[in-house]
Amino acid sequence: MEATLDLRGNNPFSGLYPLLAMKSSLFASFTLCLGAAVLQADTKVIQAFEGDGFDSWQTTGTAFGLAPVAGKLDGVNGEFRNYGGNALVCSGHRGDAATGTLTSPELKLTHAYLGFLVAGGNHPGKTAVQLLIGGKVVREATGANDLTLRETVWDIAEFKGKTGVIRIVDNEVGAWGIIAADHFVFSSDAKPNFAKGGRPKPKAETSLVRVAGEGSAALVPGATFKVTADHKATGVTSPTAIAFGNDGSVYVAETHRFRFGVEDDRNNLFWYHDDLAAKTTADRAALHEKWKAKKPIEWMTAKSEIVRRVAGEQADGTFTTQKVFADRFNGVLDGTGAGVMAWDDNVYFACIPKLWMLQDAKGDGVEAQRKVIEEGFGVRVSLSGHDMNGFAIGYDGRVWGTIGDRGFNLTTKEGRKYDSHNRGAVFRFEPDGTNFEVFHFGLRNPKEIAFDEFGNGFSVDNNSDQGDAARVVYVVQGADSGWEMEHQAMHTFHREIGLEQRPLSRWMTEKVWELQNPVQPAFIIPPAAYISSGPSGLTYHPGAGFLESEAQHFHICDYRGSAGASGIWSFKMEPAGAGMKMTESHQLLWGVAATDIEYDWKGRLVVADFITGWESHDAGRLVTLEANKVMNPEVVATVADLIKGGFGKQTSAELAKLLAHGDQRVRLRAQIELTRRPDAAALFEAATKSANLLERIHGIWGLGILARRGAAIAPGEAFGGKHTPVAPVAERVAAAQRLVPLLADADAEIRAQAVRALEESPLKGDDLPLGKLILDASPRVRSFAALAAARLGAAKHLPAVLTMLRENADADPVLRHAGSFAIDHLCKTPEAFDAVAKDDHASVRLAAVIALRRRNDASASRFVQDKSTLVADEAIRAIHDLGFEAGRPAVAALIDDLGAREWTVFMLRRLTHSAFRLGGEKNAARVVAIAANEKLPDEARAEALRLLAQWANPYPVDQSTGHWAPLAPRDVRELRASLSAALPTLLKGDSEILRASLELVEQYKLEVASLSNELLSGLVANAKLSGSARAKALELWLGRKPSDLADVAGKYAKDTQDEVAMVAVGALAHLNPAQGLVELSQAAADGSAARRQGAWKALGKLEAAGVDALFVKNLQALAQAKGVSPAAIELLEAAALRPEPAVRDALAATQKAIAGGADKLSKWMPALEGGDAKNGFALFQALPAGQCLRCHRASDDSHAAGGEAGPNLAGVAKRGDRRYLLESVVNSNAVVVAGYGTVNLELANGGALVGTLIKEQKEHVDVDVAGNRWRVARKDIKSMSAPVSGMPALDAVLTLNEVRDIVAWLATLDKVPKKAKAAEPKPLDISTIKPVAAAPVANVAPAVMAAGKQGFMLCMACHGPNAEGTVIAPPLAKSNWVNGPAENLIRIQLRGLTGPLTVSGKAYALPVPMPPQAQQSDEQIAAVLTYVRNSFGNSAPAVTPAQVKALRGEVGKPMLTEADLVPAK
Repeated sequence: MEATLDLRGNNPFSGLYPLLAMKSSLFASFTLCLGAAVLQADTKVIQAFEGDGFDSWQTTGTAFGLAPVAGKLDGVNGEFRNYGGNALVCSGHRGDAATGTLTSPELKLTHAYLGFLVAGGNHPGKTAVQLLIGGKVVREATGANDLTLRETVWDIAEFKGKTGVIRIVDNEVGAWGIIAADHFVFSSDAKPNFAKGGRPKPKAETSLVRVAGEGSAALVPGATFKVTADHKATGVTSPTAIAFGNDGSVYVAETHRFRFGVEDDRNNLFWYHDDLAAKTTADRAALHEKWKAKKPIEWMTAKSEIVRRVAGEQADGTFTTQKVFADRFNGVLDGTGAGVMAWDDNVYFACIPKLWMLQDAKGDGVEAQRKVIEEGFGVRVSLSGHDMNGFAIGYDGRVWGTIGDRGFNLTTKEGRKYDSHNRGAVFRFEPDGTNFEVFHFGLRNPKEIAFDEFGNGFSVDNNSDQGDAARVVYVVQGADSGWEMEHQAMHTFHREIGLEQRPLSRWMTEKVWELQNPVQPAFIIPPAAYISSGPSGLTYHPGAGFLESEAQHFHICDYRGSAGASGIWSFKMEPAGAGMKMTESHQLLWGVAATDIEYDWKGRLVVADFITGWESHDAGRLVTLEANKVMNPEVVATVADLIKGGFGKQTSAELAKLLAHGDQRVRLRAQIELTRRPDAAALFEAATKSANLLERIHGIWGLGILARRGAAIAPGEAFGGKHTPVAPVAERVAAAQRLVPLLADADAEIRAQAVRALEESPLKGDDLPLGKLILDASPRVRSFAALAAARLGAAKHLPAVLTMLRENADADPVLRHAGSFAIDHLCKTPEAFDAVAKDDHASVRLAAVIALRRRNDASASRFVQDKSTLVADEAIRAIHDLGFEAGRPAVAALIDDLGAREWTVFMLRRLTHSAFRLGGEKNAARVVAIAANEKLPDEARAEALRLLAQWANPYPVDQSTGHWAPLAPRDVRELRASLSAALPTLLKGDSEILRASLELVEQYKLEVASLSNELLSGLVANAKLSGSARAKALELWLGRKPSDLADVAGKYAKDTQDEVAMVAVGALAHLNPAQGLVELSQAAADGSAARRQGAWKALGKLEAAGVDALFVKNLQALAQAKGVSPAAIELLEAAALRPEPAVRDALAATQKAIAGGADKLSKWMPALEGGDAKNGFALFQALPAGQCLRCHRASDDSHAAGGEAGPNLAGVAKRGDRRYLLESVVNSNAVVVAGYGTVNLELANGGALVGTLIKEQKEHVDVDVAGNRWRVARKDIKSMSAPVSGMPALDAVLTLNEVRDIVAWLATLDKVPKKAKAAEPKPLDISTIKPVAAAPVANVAPAVMAAGKQGFMLCMACHGPNAEGTVIAPPLAKSNWVNGPAENLIRIQLRGLTGPLTVSGKAYALPVPMPPQAQQSDEQIAAVLTYVRNSFGNSAPAVTPAQVKALRGEVGKPMLTEADLVPAK
């Protein structure tokens, strides 16, 4: 949406900074970017759940899988309806039994309403969408026991300005134990607009026919469905791409490394900066080496991608034999093997960092040789799957392919340099791998390429999970589609680049991804259409075979993670101006997890079926679709024999005849082979005169190859030692001359094809009638002619190019691109370019700017003040977005005269960031000018203030583009003067601008002389401001020593906000130390806890007679009170600052009195009172050392935030006094709450049972074992250990202040939850428990193992009763760390462990740090480690107390990370 502000008025700095004086009548238009997609002015999309991941939302458990689903999910009976876009999230993975959560990052609640769509089970607290603020559920919604998503809108006005999280929870394993949700939005309206029914709807169309025995699979009418190669019979595993050998065998590219070595930035945030900074594959190799402690190289290289050859086709079409054709693609840099194509005895294989040729010399599936075409692909980790994809034979006899935004940076064998390290592209190369060339840039994740019968190339580029759509890309020479990996940084990884809130983004705000629209940048060619949500394999109907209704259609696989939501789309593209448009689309097949699709030589469609999921797995198959009535069966009948026999055996006449064949693949191969014959030129020319349009076109293409190089290179030349040389110029000229008459053909398509075929010929462009063609009646001819003029250096025809641009007037972006491309190539001198740059027509100047962008030429700065806003914006966009530093001063200088034109918010952002990046006093003043201009949108002003806050130490990422672009630290003196002068304007009202400005005052210790006392007094009196903001204003005001200082300080010393009051009291003390002592003494004696604490902090530094006596008196009182006082901690800390001997002696005596005695709680008594309950709750949610929330919840609502491993803390204040609460925190085993202590029962028959003690009775004991409640008769129990709490010991990791705050919060939890009636325990028949025959452990005393087993009961709360691991902690069973060096385990026990950990090759993102267990004795630690090292499938030497004692010196050091440990194999 576009909104315009009238900014009439004078610049507030006009008197201060003439440089920044703005004109009156200042207008600005600005675009509000509202998150992932723009719906309306007051709606902001929080999360749309489109794409192959959850963005920055985090999961626990398995219920939500690895990505959103598209309508249908294996494990859910039925199909979801009424969701937004193309996908939704659902907890139905593996059916009702799976549980888990999906939680948003912390969100600032900026609007009055929060809306979303929800469906699934109606189980309050168990299947629900929840809003949590401060860890408490404040809003909740459930499904209605159905699959229809319904709109839900919460009024959250009362929470506006606070932060919270959205949590989607599934804790129900019974019927309707699922929850589904989609499209979360903030809105200022109670009825927000929800996006409904994405493009296209991911369900089987009603016209499709269900396939018997295939679940929800449905197929276009008139065809049959047959599984022709399954995993069991042929080994097909996780297939990503397929291709046919000449004999009909199938080469299958399989990914065995997807999620098992092929990594994703979303799962490895620790290396994100390094990935963003990477420019070469060597940089990525260094990244992996740097982080190998967290992501071991061994893990990343354990599995290989595979090319499998499936053969042995039977009469019924099934395949019966298979062999691995190629493997050993398991280097640390290797990506997903996602592209394969066979051409004669060559197999082209796409697996970054290399583009491979593999030779199947005998056609028997045995790899004879392999060769690297080029390497340097996969510069970035990016998102998994954004790799290289394969392949198609082009009209020009070259091999074409695509790569995603993992990018590439390479120098070809011929010496050509390509640096596209952050964006994908379409490329081509000769069949022997030479002359690699990039053709089309700016793609995200393009899935393959296919050509129609006219040589029009298309790819389908995936969406970016921001609310954008997957796009059909018309491939055009030199074009840019506008994507770079940094667009993802601004959305998915905004926190990793230092932005708390998701910012405006070029991709979404400027609608780069959308079909042609006036907001878009001019340098791109917009997509031609939208289709699919998870594009994968792509192919084109060859003109014969399958169904006639599919002729002239492309087929794109739409893989969405499950069979029910996946399938294949069919669509038709036709020319629209110089570009293309979609004229029809429909589903071809649905209900199959299709990843690739190709036509075999018998006219059948063969589909690679991944089965389901988002990771490699042992499943996969090939499916063949066959028409009941085949199109052109007589043509189809000839194809297989022609391909198998090889075209080299055909005569020239036979090849010429095949140029009119009904199958496009035959025509193309015959055309390429014919180029190698001596009579080729004459035969091709004859073909161009045919009445058959397609035969004419192939004749043109053949002549084009002859004109370009002569005979086409054969694939086998890569290994045969033979190389077809480029023909003599005379021969190539002669071939090209045969094309020239066609430039005047009556058929526009022939003119277009002919001029394209000539663009790489040796003819002189100036001698060709290109000017006429550039102004042809056909836009398609115009575009090809302008591109040809560029390639041929036809400077003579530049005027025609300019005329074309003027006539186009930017209506057709393909023509604009062609004209810009021509300007770039034809204006070789400054004088030639200058003439174009001064053209009166804005469209010509705009094309000139785009040409400079393509050249990376900073002289684009000459256009930043162009009279055309479009031209100026494009120049600003090029300079700022691409970092043309030499041109940046011109961009920043535009701030000096904003009134000269209108501005969008995003363009203002570019100006502001350019000034910020340049630095210096002048540019600091410019950023301040943006912040202080009251008539600019708050968005623009707030961004300027945010940048000013990081002026001295800029974030290493350019936060307007997402590019890694570190700046050196800067002197804050650059901004102090201008910022101080602007404060009177900035400190107005009560907005966020004021708050941010006050923070800058404090941060930079600004000169506040320009602030009037009236302004400061107004701020202090403003009750809407926070206490800290008011306190700061009061401090500034009182610091000026106003004449009524005593009165002002006296007034605010009684303020209700403690921060304000303590500033006032401090001022009084400074003004009159003796009086200050009286005031502070009173505050310390009977004020609120906060004031008492503040008073002691101030008294610690007060110089006044009698202070020492006050300290001695209160220290003695504290000793008498055994350390109990709301301000005990502050009193002790303040006393430590005093120099007086009497105070020091009193302090020592008090400390001895508090800590003395046998009571373990004594030293903690200063934490009994005076805590901050709010901060205590924050610690409960996120305490790094304890992570209380993982095990406890604290609400009488059963669905409140928290886990269930520990008791519900709701009502804990009623269970005992504060001493009880304190003891519960620092000595968890003192009192174990019933139902939460682990016991070990040794049974009378020799068996054993480990579980949670529910209740002890005289006749029986009730225990919970893995969710099963058993009643064990006393007579069957030989012995039972004392209950052990699973809560870690926190006394070694918490500070006094933290404990005090937690106790204060616990004391507020006085609402006792309702107890749900638990199921009655079932009597246990101990005969069902097998006796435990404990095998003796060599050199370990049985008593040590017994003690270790008892100690392990504490460990099992996190690691599981069988050490199998839980969502909280990794497994100890069969662990490489447990069986590795003992010193690792000892140090972990003594220091704790935090961060990710890789165990036996699998990475675990530990949600809870393991706290140190240093309170245990050396003997206890040695025993439990010895027990674990010799149980659960582990076998390792015992640990001795002496070994533990030797490392005791590490106690108190920071928690360990994996990088600190000795590597374990």
